[in-house]
Amino acid sequence: MTNENIIEFYKFLNGDTSLLEMETFVYTETDLEQQLNKDIYLELINFNFNDKNSSYQLRQFIFQHIAPEGEFETWKLKSLLYAFLADFNNIHKYLDKLYHLYCGIYQDNGQRKYQYKFLSNLGLNYLYWVDEGYLKTNYGDNWEKEYKRCFDDFEFYHRQLKPFADEILSGLNDNKIQIFNDGTYSITDELKSKLETETIY
Repeated sequence: MTNENIIEFYKFLNGDTSLLEMETFVYTETDLEQQLNKDIYLELINFNFNDKNSSYQLRQFIFQHIAPEGEFETWKLKSLLYAFLADFNNIHKYLDKLYHLYCGIYQDNGQRKYQYKFLSNLGLNYLYWVDEGYLKTNYGDNWEKEYKRCFDDFEFYHRQLKPFADEILSGLNDNKIQIFNDGTYSITDELKSKLETETIY
């Protein structure tokens, strides 16, 4: 499948496009018929997009037949790191997302899935003091002034944290970090010793 088409599925999985937009893409992208197994393509175009559980069912179908979960998670993390590196004005939003990826997703059995310990230097440096609720609690009516003042420091923090993002992105691109479908990952000993230490930058 072309990168352009697989990214459309990734966008849906990531919540960037709606079920309706995904339906439109499936019906209008004629290349899909050649790029997918015939049975998978027929099942996709006959999918009931109007069912109330459609989003969940379509996600599972995509993971099983089109875009394995580990590949999607790798794309999602790479996209976030690229955005972080290119846009220091929104560093607070990216670091917040990286914090959640560092923490992982709790499962019913109490375990965590997609918990990336190698993100600790980024995830644990999220700018909690830029949170609107925090600012309102601590600064009252002056919270907006303080909020704007925080932005003056973004470039300073960005400059210090960029090397970690660069190293992680390079590790993902060189397969020194690999994310698997079951929510685990592998990392080379060299990167592990650099990125998964007890001391956070």
